[in-house]
Amino acid sequence: MRLPPWVALLMGSLFLFSAAACTPAADSTSRAESPTEGPRKELKSTSATLNPTITETLTPTVIPLSSTPLSPTPKQPTITPSSSPTPTPCSSDVCIYSGQFFLERPIKKPGDDVVDPTYRFGTTQGKRREPHHGVEMVNGFGTPVHAAADGIVVVAGDDLEPVSPQGEWPLVYIGSFSNFYGNLVVIEHEVPGELLMVVRDYPQSVYTLYAHLSEISVAQGELVKAGQEIGKVGITGVSMGSHLHFEVRVGENSYESARNPELWLAPHLDDNKQPNGGIAGRVVDQHGNVMAVSSVVVEHLPEGPDQTSDFEIYLLSYEEPDLIGQSPWKESFAVGDLPPGSYRISFPYFGRQEFTIEVNPGKLSVVTMRMGD
Repeated sequence: MRLPPWVALLMGSLFLFSAAACTPAADSTSRAESPTEGPRKELKSTSATLNPTITETLTPTVIPLSSTPLSPTPKQPTITPSSSPTPTPCSSDVCIYSGQFFLERPIKKPGDDVVDPTYRFGTTQGKRREPHHGVEMVNGFGTPVHAAADGIVVVAGDDLEPVSPQGEWPLVYIGSFSNFYGNLVVIEHEVPGELLMVVRDYPQSVYTLYAHLSEISVAQGELVKAGQEIGKVGITGVSMGSHLHFEVRVGENSYESARNPELWLAPHLDDNKQPNGGIAGRVVDQHGNVMAVSSVVVEHLPEGPDQTSDFEIYLLSYEEPDLIGQSPWKESFAVGDLPPGSYRISFPYFGRQEFTIEVNPGKLSVVTMRMGD
C-alpha cells in the first residue's frame, strides 16, 4: 500500500532524530592529554649493554685542505667553549687536532706515570695474553690513584657479579669475565666543547676505568674533581704484579667500547718544556677499508726528514680486529707522548712502505696511509 507523502516525510524525520541520539559523544580527554600518562622519559644507563650496535663504518673520514671540518650539532652540548675554536687545516691524508689530550694522568708521581711499552693497547705480548683494552702503569702496592678528569662515579666496587639483568643470558661483565678487574672505579666525563665543535661524530661521554685497586675511596654516584684521589694501586682481579690498569671507553661503559688511552692522556713536557704530541695511524686498502699491518716502526728524526733517527718505537696494529677503525680516529695503531718533530713511519706491505709526518707540541697527528692507489 502506498503511503501518503506527509506520512513518509514524518517517518524519515523520526529516523534521523533516533540515529543522532545513538551516536556516542567524542571523548573530551585525548590519550595525549591523559593526566595518568605523562611524557615518556628516556633513562640513561651506566651499565654495559648486552648487544651494543656498532654504527661506525671502517671507511676513514678525510677532510680536504680546502674545506672546514663538519661541526656536530649535539642535542644538548654539555660544555660550551669560551670561544669558537679554529680547527687546524688538513691535507688530504694528514689532520692535526688540539685539545684531544684532556685527561690527567691517574698516577701523579713523576717517572711512575708512564705507559708500560711492553703491553700497549690492543697487543697480546706475543699471543700470551688477551688483547689489551687499556694500558698499564707499573707502581708499588698502595700508590694513590687519581681521577683523570671531573666526572661522576658510575662504578665503585668489584666485578664479581655480571652487569646483565638477573637471569638473562648471555652473562655480561664489566670486563672479559667475572673478577677480571677486581676492585675498580669507573668515572663518566663530559667531552671538552672544543672537540665537539671540530671533530665530526665525537661522542659526548668518555669513561675512565681504574682496575686492580687495593682500596677504593669513592662511592657510586659521587661527583669527583680532576686529580682527586679515588683509590690505591693493588693486585686484585687478574693481575700479574702491582700496577694500575687504566682504560678509556668512548660513548658507553662497555668492554667493547675501549679506546687507546695514549690518545687521551695528557703528554709530558720535552727538554724544551713543550708538551709532547701523538700519532694515530690508519692504513687503508684500495677499497677504503682500515686494515691491520705488522711490525710498524716509528722513528724520531731530530735533524728533519730523510735524516737518521735517534730513537725508534716498535708497534703492532691492534691485534683484536674489532679495535681497528673505531671512532673517532679510526686508527690501526697509535702512540702518544712523542717529543715534537719529524717522524718516519714504516711497515712491510708488498715491500717496505714509508711515510714521514710531523708531530706538533700538544697535538694529535692523524695520518692516513693508502695502499694500492
